Amino acid sequence: MLTSFIFNLIGGGETTRLMIVTTCIAVISPPEELTNAYNYISACWFLASVAGSSIGSWLLSNHVYLLNGLSILCYALTACIAVTIPGKYGRDDRVIEDSRPILLVSDDTGSPSSSPERQAIARHANSKRSLVPILLHSWQASYRSFFTLFSVPNPTFTVLIVFLINGLAIQLHVLLPQYTSLLLHWPLPTVNRALALEALVSSLMLFALPTLRKRYLEPRTSTLQVDLLITQVSLLTNTIGVVGLGFPMPAVFFILALCVYTSGTGLADSLTAYGTFTLPPGEEVSEFYMRTGLINTIAAMIGAPLWSAVFTLVLRSGFLPLGLPFWMCAVLFGAGIGGAMALRKWMTKEIEGSRYERAADGETE
Repeated sequence: MLTSFIFNLIGGGETTRLMIVTTCIAVISPPEELTNAYNYISACWFLASVAGSSIGSWLLSNHVYLLNGLSILCYALTACIAVTIPGKYGRDDRVIEDSRPILLVSDDTGSPSSSPERQAIARHANSKRSLVPILLHSWQASYRSFFTLFSVPNPTFTVLIVFLINGLAIQLHVLLPQYTSLLLHWPLPTVNRALALEALVSSLMLFALPTLRKRYLEPRTSTLQVDLLITQVSLLTNTIGVVGLGFPMPAVFFILALCVYTSGTGLADSLTAYGTFTLPPGEEVSEFYMRTGLINTIAAMIGAPLWSAVFTLVLRSGFLPLGLPFWMCAVLFGAGIGGAMALRKWMTKEIEGSRYERAADGETE
């Protein structure tokens, strides 16, 4: 157990693995397909979590060594698949043309190298570098990002604030099993089956979002506006659902409120894509994803103990309503809606500014 923990710590944990995958996708995906790719990955993640939990629970009580062997096999397959990720970038990014993608090789003059031969030579040279300097450079970049976490201009600053608000709010999930059991007087096995519905609804919503975008939203507006719209709607459904969960109600209405709350699961993917394509000049894609990964880690470290402490206080008080943590969470989601509205104002201002510049250029000609 200790050895496993040490190796996982050296590898950066789940946050680092997720950050690397999402950054690679951001580099190689066309702008109009980035959010869809994130939606499909998140949906598969939710389905895999349900399947993995079910299989793991059964094997844990029957064949624990088979469970360990299956886990090792899955990790080995994941590593084999990871090395097949293409190193090409093939994306014409018009939105963040002034920012540098993380995997793009630069020549001595500082300009991106466009020659395939130069890229091959650079990759060969990079492959000869020692692992220790690479790790030291990565750790230095992480520390630098940590101490300058919010030292970025708008709209990236507002995007990171919304990420922090959402990260703190969703940690309320740690209370759901005990809260559901107390509210509905259900045993924990029944609660776990009911909460499995949450992952199913999340998967269905994430699988449906790409079709909804292509068929109904993107023909009417730009990709960035669609991402921002989904972010706002997700925050609104999260707010409505979490307010409903805080009230005593029959099981049917509780499940309905849980589904409404879960339907906002597309928030993180759309907000990530929006932040990627609105990076200010000079801001690297990798730096942005490193910041979001750090924010998610900090939010998890703060949010889970915070909600647990609030719920403990409610149980000990005897007079505070049981749903108080959920209503406090709704206030956080409301603050996130305010941040999304600020992002919309910024985007409207930028659109109007670009129209004015095009009109001025036309008059000059």
